[in-house]
Amino acid sequence: MKVLVVDSDPLFSRLLKSKLEKWGHRVTVEHDGGIAYDRVAKEPFRMVVMDHSLPGIDGLELCRRIRKLVRPRYVYIMFYADFTEKDMVMACLEAGADDYLNKPLNTTELQLRIRAGKRLLNMEDMLREGAGMDLSTGVVNGASFREFFRVVMADSVRAERQGTLLYAQVTNYVATLEAHGFNPTESMMAGLANLLRKIARSSDLVARLSDDTFCVMLQHTNWDKCRPVADKIAEQAQNIAVMVDDGSIGPELEITTSNYPQGDLDYLQILEQGERTAFDDTEKSATAANADG
Repeated sequence: MKVLVVDSDPLFSRLLKSKLEKWGHRVTVEHDGGIAYDRVAKEPFRMVVMDHSLPGIDGLELCRRIRKLVRPRYVYIMFYADFTEKDMVMACLEAGADDYLNKPLNTTELQLRIRAGKRLLNMEDMLREGAGMDLSTGVVNGASFREFFRVVMADSVRAERQGTLLYAQVTNYVATLEAHGFNPTESMMAGLANLLRKIARSSDLVARLSDDTFCVMLQHTNWDKCRPVADKIAEQAQNIAVMVDDGSIGPELEITTSNYPQGDLDYLQILEQGERTAFDDTEKSATAANADG
């Protein structure tokens, strides 16, 4: 789990980081509340563990700002401080905290509380996958798509009919996420999802398979009939522009297709290792043009 520790004391935060990493978590440390908020706004932390008293902005304000962020996945927030007054505990909970620990920290109690928070986050992830939709883009999520494709594959084999999977991978997703943060990047992906739904036929299915890849399932269509669709996606994707501080961002696409069925491969093997045909001339970049205004 990706965890952010926020504490003004370098020695204590280093010790806390060491404990969390020993328990299997990926940990980042910040010492200033304002800088910590900037990190949370850009990176997908699942848990923030922080002191109540922080330079920059204090813990309560940091918690309130995190809660105002629009995120598809919940951020679990845990405070620790000398909570001798009930009003202080209530203030933390009212600001949006999920849990709190009294100083001095008890290592065993901390580990148990971290595990409890992780269980809640795991349950949220299960519900998120099971709900069928990707919350950021509004298209079918990967888990639901795989189940639907399993049924379609079986039907295609029985009917001896061919279909096509058209993949649109955003090759600049990671770089954009690192440079501009989560919200602008997901807005860019939502724009691409809307474009794919607009171009797809009513009988086609648009899904988000992973953070950077969409798939359009075109039933009863061979891959060589997909070039007009691929060209249209590549051309119109250049018009997607999300405003950021230094200009705007847009998706860089690599479009490939894969037929199904494919010999003896099952539906998961087709998705994970099936042969794909690349439309080399459809790799377009809207970012360079958009960044110049």
